[in-house]
Amino acid sequence: MDAQVPKIPKVSQEELASHLMTYVAPIYPSTALSSQIQGNVVATVEIAPDGLVRSTRVVSGPPGLRQAVVTALKQWRYSPFHVASGTTAVTGDVLVSFTLLDKPTVHTPHEASANGSYSVTITLPPPDHRGEPEAEIANRFDIPWETCTRGVIAQATDESTASACKKAAAIADEFPKDRRLRERRMAYVYAATAYGNIHDFETALQYADKAVEIAALEHADNSGSAAAYSIRARIRAFSGDMEGGTQDISVAEDFCRNGGLSTALKRNLEFHAELLKRMNRPEEARAKLEEAARL
Repeated sequence: MDAQVPKIPKVSQEELASHLMTYVAPIYPSTALSSQIQGNVVATVEIAPDGLVRSTRVVSGPPGLRQAVVTALKQWRYSPFHVASGTTAVTGDVLVSFTLLDKPTVHTPHEASANGSYSVTITLPPPDHRGEPEAEIANRFDIPWETCTRGVIAQATDESTASACKKAAAIADEFPKDRRLRERRMAYVYAATAYGNIHDFETALQYADKAVEIAALEHADNSGSAAAYSIRARIRAFSGDMEGGTQDISVAEDFCRNGGLSTALKRNLEFHAELLKRMNRPEEARAKLEEAARL
């Protein structure tokens, strides 16, 4: 009898979105624009253990919009999904909405063009926290958290994104100290990133410190710990604390190695090399680049 192929677990849209690290906006096809075609495209993606998109399959949507979604999804990158034995492949659904707007009043973080003639957005259903502990807090957390994550993923450099992340982090503070560690850590990492993007490094460092505190309680989560130390390394370096930055990025690298996070490790090694060059330590910088090149 043939051995059964292990079934790849399917995760929710919310869980999939929370792991998204690199977002490339789908381009609205010119033929669809001229034909006034709009609508929703749903695609199922398979994410490899290292966070790369291994395959995509369009489930539904206008034919003229499908290839644009597939092309974009192939360039997305996710932080790895973890199980007890290590990282795992997962599948999930992504919903992309193509909307034609005559005079849009608000530009979404995921617009494919800055001219305001159309928008491409990633849409998620509202999470259902009924029956969960701290459901009331979680419901309040979701609204600013969605705005925060959309802005940070799109690399927005505006006060509104930072404000949303600040609000999400404040609500995350209301969760019990021994619960919802992942939500709290992610809220602090994103807040640190958002404030770093607007060059408010003092505020960013406060959130980065809180993320590292949570990481110390998440001994099995290499991905989360790496993210916490990585963002604090960058904030410290940008603030002028080069030594603190290199210490933190070294810790982040170790978590990446332990978790088999090759994409994140390469990014951290390259940043570390640049930092070491600025500290006049060229031999160490070269070693980091050589390790990155082997990944």
